[in-house]
Formats: sequence, structure tokens, C-alpha cells
Amino acid sequence: MSTEPPTTTPQIEGHLTPNGVRLVDPIEGSQFTLLTQHQVEPDDCDADQFYFPVDAAAEVCATEFETPYLVDIWVRDADGRLVAESTNSEPISVLPGDYNVEVASARMKLYLSVDGGVEVEPREDRVRLSFPGSPGVRIGVRSLHDQPAATITTGTDPREMMRAVSWLGSALKTTSCERSFPTLRGHPPLIELGDELDVPATIDRPETDVTIEIPPQLEAIFPVASLAYYLGARVEPGPDPLLVTGGTTHPLTGGEGFETRVAEILEQVFLLDCVTRTEGYYQVDLHERRVIADRVDLDFADLYDRPIAAQVDRYLSVPYDRIADAVPRWKLTADVTTAPEHVSTLPFLAKELAMIRARNVTAAAERSVDSLPTEFEQFFSRGAGAFTRSASDTRGQESGEAATEQSVDDQVFRPEPTESIEQTFVGDGIPLGASKMTVEAYYQRLDHEPATGTRTRVIVVCNDPQMNDENVVSEVYGTRDWLEFDITIREELTIDEMAEILRTDADFLHYIGHVDEYGIRCADGYLDARSLEETSVSAFLLNACQSYEQGKALVERGALGGIVTLKEVLNKTATEIGHTIARLLNSGFSLSSAFSLLDKTHLLARHYMVVGDGNATIVESESGTPYSVAVDRTSDDEFEVELYAYPSKNYSIGSLLSVHLDKLTEHYLNSGHVDTVGLGTAELQEYLAMEMMPVETDEDLLWSDELVLDEL
Repeated sequence: MSTEPPTTTPQIEGHLTPNGVRLVDPIEGSQFTLLTQHQVEPDDCDADQFYFPVDAAAEVCATEFETPYLVDIWVRDADGRLVAESTNSEPISVLPGDYNVEVASARMKLYLSVDGGVEVEPREDRVRLSFPGSPGVRIGVRSLHDQPAATITTGTDPREMMRAVSWLGSALKTTSCERSFPTLRGHPPLIELGDELDVPATIDRPETDVTIEIPPQLEAIFPVASLAYYLGARVEPGPDPLLVTGGTTHPLTGGEGFETRVAEILEQVFLLDCVTRTEGYYQVDLHERRVIADRVDLDFADLYDRPIAAQVDRYLSVPYDRIADAVPRWKLTADVTTAPEHVSTLPFLAKELAMIRARNVTAAAERSVDSLPTEFEQFFSRGAGAFTRSASDTRGQESGEAATEQSVDDQVFRPEPTESIEQTFVGDGIPLGASKMTVEAYYQRLDHEPATGTRTRVIVVCNDPQMNDENVVSEVYGTRDWLEFDITIREELTIDEMAEILRTDADFLHYIGHVDEYGIRCADGYLDARSLEETSVSAFLLNACQSYEQGKALVERGALGGIVTLKEVLNKTATEIGHTIARLLNSGFSLSSAFSLLDKTHLLARHYMVVGDGNATIVESESGTPYSVAVDRTSDDEFEVELYAYPSKNYSIGSLLSVHLDKLTEHYLNSGHVDTVGLGTAELQEYLAMEMMPVETDEDLLWSDELVLDEL
């Protein structure tokens, strides 16, 4: 391997103690290790030897490997035809030949090119791969990161904006049903406001024969962006909202209204694409296919080879109610106020297939804190004495300091509820229970420079010795086998030292201490993050009172995103939530999915919110998609176990999830409620020991290594 690889290129390097090959994606901060029986030194090789494209390739003189945990394996011949698969811990034995072997859930696209036999032996908590007869193995890696190919300029005329949105589908890497896989949905071109429409000649729009007709109004344009992107559809003006597939029209109104119908069509087409694609490259036993099989009169083998317009037309011949309960719980709903400049958020939201709801610019004022339930009105009202404590046990002002409230109080409001896992808001105001996103923060996602080095760097700062109980979170970060961390602990920092920390190239900052209207409290005064020119910290938790303004300032100065508070929080609450957030992030949850799970299980989680990019993660989950389980005892030796999946940045909605339970042999779509299964005590104990995971009980959010079944 070259000694100075570009910082954005995946790295393939030898690893000692234990022996193996370490794979690093420096853009996403992802790591994966293939264990070997002896020390190996990778050498660069030709990337063209792989059926699927790779960003980096190397050859190693080893023919036996072990994965650090259970993964799925796909074996294809040189022409891409599927030869064998191990997706439910099945062993594989394939005669010698020229093969490409895909290793799933590796936090990046990982392929092995071999000329020999293929033997796959799943074990209790890992998979052994051997390639008899092969002189060596070529390893190919592709980052899951992608960038928009161009920028479209549009004027403020809604008709121009419609034409701009018509080009979002140019980023699709295929118009087949496989675009339901997130890796085959490229990042749409950016949209910026300018004097007039300008579409670069470097991008091509797919010819899908699908058109969306809507009135030329922002209230209609914003909600169809994700659907237009996913279908590669043109958006054209028309008196009535319609989806036109070939010569067939489908109304975009009825039932609960325009936005709801657009969302239903996106859900329905997406689900049925996921089912139809099981006739292609990944012929898996998909749970959702079994659920709907007897409800729909669709020939999926025939549909697989049909053009997109014909597929959509047949899909929509099925009433939505017949398949509604099989639709995966959607990852994201975005409420976007209809200011012209917010058109720039549409490519980012479409990339996530977000359900977009257009909101009038006065919505925040109309849904102010005054309309909240009593407990929240009290919490956000001025002088919320029940939540204010003395300096000895409050993360707020000292008793002698001015108790001036931050300006966020007047802006706090509750967005309309959603069934999605995550919710974000773009516009003025502070959305209680949702993340706060801006056009600038979305652009920052693209401009973000990855942390240098191949280790995940976490900094824990405790600026109040009375809060040392929470300092134990430093022992949580990095407790992951096969991932290399660099953990730094700092205490009672001065203003200059804190400023230096915020300029440090780090993946995550966990701050414990005080924040008020003056800034972040330090040993010799206050550091106001608004006074900084920039920060190199990627993501953060400011576990202190009223940290919203300081967190917002960090995002504006370069951080991707963070978790902050809106008011005073009790030390006990902050310590408990801070520890839980640390464990969730260390297990692969994103900022938003960690908040979503907290919000389900902890009443006081509503005192916190996400600012900036909620997709930000520290590390990837061992399972690819992070998930939680809810456990309920049904008899002396039986438990009902429900599994919930949380799509992440690199394993977005549409990815496959394997549970690795003998009773659940199917594959699942990776969003929301996965399945429910009955397990005996021994079965449940064995399952919980496989991977560190959050466990919901009737009373608490626990972890698989601390759950005592006898106490349920």
C-alpha cells in the first residue's frame, strides 16, 4: 500500500494484536477488521477485478479469515450471478472458480475476489471464511459516502422550482426496483436560488415516463420532492395534483389530503419495489413479501423486468390499505416552512426519502409554547422554579448571577406529530421533540472534513468537579471490540483550554458542566462559542443547562450536529441521560435515532433536542442498522421480544436486516418494528449475549449486559 493515501480514500492496512486486515473509511469514520491466522501486509492491486465498483483494492497472502461478528455472505461468479448465500448462519461450500464474495454489514461495501473454492462456516458469534486452492485474496472496499454531481440554480418563480425538482432523479444509479437499496440512490444535485433556472449540461435526467402534475405553488412543490426523486419523475404545472404513469393518471388527493396521499404513494411504491427486487441480485426470503403475498395480485417475477412506469401503475392498482401494515416505519418526516430559500433543503431531504410537509411561515408562532400541555408549558415558562436548583445541584446559574432567560423560550413550539422514527424542522422557531435543521447545516454535511487518522477520537470534558459522577461516560466510549478509539479526558478547563478543545480535530465532544447566557462556564470565566471562528469537533453533547444557543453556534461554526438542552436540567437527570446517550452513540445510533429511542423511554428526554445534522454518528452498529429490543415476560419461562430497527446514514431505509435468531430466519427491511418472537429464558440469554443492545422494559431502558431476567 502507498504510505500517504488520500484522506478520503478507504484504507486497507495490516493489523497486529490480533492479526488481520483493518479496513477504514476515513470519510465516514467506519472501521472493520478481517482476522487472519498470521500477520499479513496488504499490497495494492487492480480494482477492476471486482464485479461491483470499489474505491480501494489490495491483495493479501492469506486464504482464511474470520469476521469479528456474524455477517451475511453473498457469493457471485465473475458475471455477477448469485451462486450461494449465507444469510441465516447457513454454511457454504462452493467448488473452485472465479468468485466475488460480498461481506454484508461491514460498515462499508466489502468484496473479496478469489480464484479457488469458497467455504463459509458461521459460528456462534462470527463467521469463518476459507478459500482453498486460491493463491491469495483480493480485498475491495467502497465507501458508502456520496456527493452531489452538480448544482442547479433556480429563480423564485415556482414554475422554475418545479423544473429544478424534476432533475433530482438524475442521481439515481438505476431506475430498476433495486433503487430501493440506499447505495443505488445517489445524492441529488444541489438546488440554489439565483436569478433564473440553470441546469448544468453534465447531468442527465432518466426517461421514466412518470410525471407529477401539481399547481405551481411552494405548498405543492415541497411535498413531492422525495417522490419525484425516487421515481425520476418530471414535475409539471397542472390544475389538479396527479401522478401520471405512461398514459394512466393517479390522483394525489383524497382521503386525508394531498400531503398524506403523496406519502402513501411513496410508501407503497417503495415497499413493492423492495418486494420485487427479491427476483434480482438478492433473492432473499423477505418478511414483507410473505406478509403481503396473499393480499395482492401481482406477478413479481414479471414486474421485475418491466419499466418503472409500468411497475408503478401495477403497484397502485392495489389499494393502499391492503399493504399499509407491511410498510416499514418511515425514517424521517420534515416540516419545512415555505420560504423560497428552503428549496435548497429538498435535495438533502429527498436523499433520505423524507416525508416532507410544507408549513406556512407563521406556523411556529401559531403553535407556540402557550399551546403545549400543562407540564411542558410550566417547563418552558419563565422562571420555571420546579426545574431550577441551587448552584450545588443545578446545571444553571450560580445563585448570585443574573437569571436572565435565553431568547429561545418565546420560540419554542411543538410541531404536528408524526409516525416517523425521526422528525426535523426547517424554519424559524425551536421545535420541541424534533431536530432543528437549516439550509447551512445541510451544506455543511457536504463540506465536512473527516477527522484525520484512523482511530475514532472522543473527548470528554467535565468542567465541574461536583459532576464527576457523569465522568464515567469516558469508560463507555470505546468499549467496542475491533474498533480503535482515542479517548481524552479533561477537567476544569480554562477559557483558552476549552477553545483549544473546540478547535481540536475530534469525532465527538461530550461536555459536562454549566452553560448559561454568558457561554460555556470554564475555570476562569466563560467561553462563548459564538466568539469562535470555527470548530473542528464533528459532533457533540452539551450536557448542561440551556445549551441550545451554544450548540447552535458550534453547528454554525463547523460541527455537523449535536444534542443540547433548552432549559435547566437536574444533575441526576442529566447524568442518567448523558450516560444513556453515550451508550447509544457507542452502539452505532445516530444523534437523532438516539434521541428518538430516549424519547420513547424517558419522559425528561423532551428537555433535550438535536441541532444540526441528526444523521451524525460516532461509529457504526455491529449489525449495520442499530436496533433495540423490548422484552416482556409472558410466563415463568417465556418472554415476548419485539425488535425495532433505526436506519442510519450508511444503512438508510431499504437496507436488509438479519436478526440471527433460529426462530426468525427471514430478512427484514430495516426500519421500525421488525418482528415479535417468543423466546425461552435460555434462548433470550443467548441472544442478548451476541451483541450489546438497548433493551426496553415496562419501566426502563436497560442494556443487554445488565438485564436481569428474573426481575422482569
